[in-house]
Amino acid sequence: MGADWRRLLDSAGCRLFHVHFDEREDSATLGFETREFPVNPLQEWVEKGLNAFEFYVAFTGVTDLRVTGWGWAEAQRIEVVAVGGGQAVNVSLGSETSGIAFRASAVRLAKSRAYLASDSE
Repeated sequence: MGADWRRLLDSAGCRLFHVHFDEREDSATLGFETREFPVNPLQEWVEKGLNAFEFYVAFTGVTDLRVTGWGWAEAQRIEVVAVGGGQAVNVSLGSETSGIAFRASAVRLAKSRAYLASDSE
């Protein structure tokens, strides 16, 4: 899936459902779910009729963490912007007045899976 998570993140149907900070490793992990698949889904996902996808993005070397509030509204606005021409990124969840913001020196796809979700979700 590589950097395909960035395309999924930009889609309107991607929902943040998990935020975890680990001070032991100066890391943050964000979990997302969507009804879209990566560009080249595994054939078995298609054959099994799976219709949902979740993925976790791990940010390491987290600095400049700022938390000014958190709730449903803040989870709707997600911005990940590359900085400095390398792997470093600025992450913003919510707005400047209410949300979470941090900088990370690196980012990677930590885990992903496809599954069958009910139509009522």
